This record gives sequence, C-alpha cells and structure tokens, in this order.
Amino acid sequence: MAVGATVVALTAVAMLVVLPFARRWSEREAVIFTTGERLARLSGIAGQETAIRAQLVTLDAALDGRGARLVRARTPALASSIIQSYVQAEARASRVSISRLDVAGSPATPGGDGVVMPATLSAVGDIYGVADYLRRLQHGPRLIEIAELAVAPNPTLRGNLLQLSLTLRIPVALEP
Repeated sequence: MAVGATVVALTAVAMLVVLPFARRWSEREAVIFTTGERLARLSGIAGQETAIRAQLVTLDAALDGRGARLVRARTPALASSIIQSYVQAEARASRVSISRLDVAGSPATPGGDGVVMPATLSAVGDIYGVADYLRRLQHGPRLIEIAELAVAPNPTLRGNLLQLSLTLRIPVALEP
C-alpha cells in the first residue's frame, strides 16, 4: 500500500510540478533564442545602414535619369496626399493659384498592384504661369496624364488672369 501511495504521489508531483516547469522552461528558452536571432539580424542591418542608404541614393538617381516616375504609396489615401503635395508644389513654382483641388475620388481601373487616381483642379494665373504649369505637369518628374483641359478668361479678376480647369489621371503603384 505504501509503495502504491508513493508511486501516486511521485506521479502527481511529476505531472503537476515538474512537467509544467519543464514546459515553461523550454518555451522561455525558445523565446530567448528567437529574440537573439532577431537582434542579430537587426544589428547586421543597422551596421549596413550607410551602405544601404548609398545604394538607395544610387538607385534613386538611376530612376530619376529614366524620366517620369510613378507615384508609389502603400494605400490610395497616401497616394492622394502625395499627388496633392506634388500638384500644389508645381503650381507654386509656376505662380499659379489653385482654388480647388480634389484627389479624393475613388481610384479608377484597379488592376494588379496599381491604380489610376483621378484628380480635378481649378486654378487662376496669367498666361505665362498657366503655360509653365501645364508644361511642368506634362514633362515633370511624375507620370501625369492631362485628361481634360479648359482655359477661359476670368473677367472678374484684374490683370488678364485665366481660369484653368484640369482633370488629371495619375497612375499609382501600390506597395505592400
């Protein structure tokens, strides 16, 4: 009887204490090993940061040399923000005042990893500014298609200013 009770007690201790302790110990060791591997990889990447940045600059320069570039973003909303910033910067450089800019439309023609974002804008400027703005959009560093264009004199403004209305189509490459 005493031997049976001892065997049951030892089995209970093994099942309730030793096995859970061993399981937790091996899980902890696995987490420590995985964390160590991650830390080693991150340290390796951090050690190569200058080389990676130099390679990025080289690739970026090569892409700039090829001509018009796609807008790249993770989501259509981020692409919309990039497009708005670019269109407004080109308008400022051309001395054209944008009165309305809408890039919040839903993307047209989804397919693969890219979409075509529609943009509509209204702007005011003199003939030289409008011509420069259109040239910058057409031949600038971003790939932009001018789908619709309307230019009309604005009699309410002094200085022979023109009212410009544009509909643009901008291809966007969505990145993961």
